[in-house]
Amino acid sequence: MMLAVDVGATRLRVAVGTPDGRILRKIVVNTPRSGGKLAVAERIVEIASKLLGERKPEAVGVASIGPLDLGRGWVVNTPNNPIRSFSLSEPLAEALASRVILANDCMAAVWGEHVYGLGGGLGDLAYITISTGIGGGFMVDGHLLVGWRGNAHEIGHLVIDYKSNTRCGCGGRGHWEGLASGSGLPRLASLMAQQYRYESTAWSKAVEGRLSSREIYLYARRGDSFALRVIDEANRIHAAGLAGVIASYDPRLIVLGGAVAVRNHDLLIPGIRRYLEEYSLHKPPRIEVSAFGEDSVLMGALAIASHTPPELERFSFNPRK
Repeated sequence: MMLAVDVGATRLRVAVGTPDGRILRKIVVNTPRSGGKLAVAERIVEIASKLLGERKPEAVGVASIGPLDLGRGWVVNTPNNPIRSFSLSEPLAEALASRVILANDCMAAVWGEHVYGLGGGLGDLAYITISTGIGGGFMVDGHLLVGWRGNAHEIGHLVIDYKSNTRCGCGGRGHWEGLASGSGLPRLASLMAQQYRYESTAWSKAVEGRLSSREIYLYARRGDSFALRVIDEANRIHAAGLAGVIASYDPRLIVLGGAVAVRNHDLLIPGIRRYLEEYSLHKPPRIEVSAFGEDSVLMGALAIASHTPPELERFSFNPRK
């Protein structure tokens, strides 16, 4: 039995599963947003004890928000959680007495799609999450891309608009994540509300700074003209970002995951396709939403625990004897 952990900026998912890709039991809680460097690991251990009892997992796969320092097993200076930096691999290996494999959430998710999902048999594959933040995981020529610290995939921080003054959570300007992620979309709406006037509920709330990402999609479904304009602009931004992905990695398939993409793929994917050929160097590949829904990263964590890719083996943490 494997333990799979998805450390998100907002939610912490912990599950026990089998090597053939079955999730047996799962607990979802809020990710700790205060405490010291061990706060997240201690919460994971607490949940694991409820799922496992006295049993020891064969291995623990942890798929986490980044940036990462895989050599140390840490999350370092993450832009979307107030704790910012915290330790995962070593405290989990010691507390659970099991081997721990840590990976960026999207890196794990693309491996999960390769092992269990839509990317089976494909050696050139991209997974893009559109959620609180934006991230990516990539396979090229059958190899999982990792990077020397584990950060060969921070595509949410690609600069989409170098003239933009909109700050990303990391502090940079004009980033894909800062403009069109779940956390960035309200900022985009607020900026657009200052430039255009609409007789719409969404516009009024955006002017007052009270329009959430969820509400933008909700009002768009109701036909709100301003919300539809914001979604169209966000889809242009996503298309520009994906054009960079296609030029860099040449994937045969792009799988979209994350809460924003999973819940709103009917508004996202057609809009992205509408603009992608205009921006893309190559003919765009297939774009699909993950069949795992909001559990795509959790399935990735299960995959790296049960079918550890060789590129991550050197970063495994084993408990001290």
